[in-house]
Amino acid sequence: MKLLKRASIVFSLLLFLAPPVASAATSPSLGVADPYSILSGTYTNTAPGTVLNGDLGYTTGPATPATVSGSTHVADATYNQAGIDQGTALSNLNSQACTFTFAPGAIDLATDTTHGPVGVYTPGVYCITGAASIGGGGTMTLNGAGTYIFRMVGALNTSANSIVTTTNGANGCSLWWTPTAATTLGANSTFLGTDIDASGITIGSTVTWTGRALAFGGTVSTSVDTINTVPACTATSTTGTTTTSGGTTTSTTPGLPNTGNAPQQSGRLWPSVLIGIAIVLSVTTFYAVRKKRFGSI
Repeated sequence: MKLLKRASIVFSLLLFLAPPVASAATSPSLGVADPYSILSGTYTNTAPGTVLNGDLGYTTGPATPATVSGSTHVADATYNQAGIDQGTALSNLNSQACTFTFAPGAIDLATDTTHGPVGVYTPGVYCITGAASIGGGGTMTLNGAGTYIFRMVGALNTSANSIVTTTNGANGCSLWWTPTAATTLGANSTFLGTDIDASGITIGSTVTWTGRALAFGGTVSTSVDTINTVPACTATSTTGTTTTSGGTTTSTTPGLPNTGNAPQQSGRLWPSVLIGIAIVLSVTTFYAVRKKRFGSI
């Protein structure tokens, strides 16, 4: 019996010593909000030439209409449900554990090196205690298939001529921004992903955006811009092949950020668990055999 107790202690120690596994980021469903290029309380368009390749929803509309390829919903039931679904998706995104937390303060995502290579990000949840920017006309690159969440306690600003781009299977359908203050995109910039920001979204002149501006309850402003609603991902994977509605992309396993103060993924937990189970089973079998042959031990 003492051996069994000792085996249980060893098993418990193995579980305790095994490093934690950081959960992979996941993309939430947007429900009815999925096909919207812009979802807002007030929509303002300051110049002709804005093109929205998706749906548009608002309560108060623009004096200068945009060209909308999808449906326009003006404070109807579909619009209201889209607002509810926007909130549900935001709650999901905000509930996911950080895989990397930046030092407190404003962060320029185009120049930061604390998370890894300058301006390059792998899938994960990036948490910023302050405003975030893509400054100096810089480039931010998403590297690898998987979900990217950039969560900031503050504003999101991109500079004129800045670029958000992808490589190695990354896709705008699984890129999410959740600032708590207003979003402002600089003129002539290229932006990507779904921005959920009820504080308001201002899009500078001649911006090309593949994604969604979701600001139900807030204001969205455009000026000769193009927003192409990104299709929803049909599958989200952190390894191997990721299939999207735009086709199939094969990638190697993307890693989490390689520095910082958050736990990283590890493959050592399950081997430790299996070894512990094997020890417990072996000792239990040994004890049962001894008891059968020799009586109580």
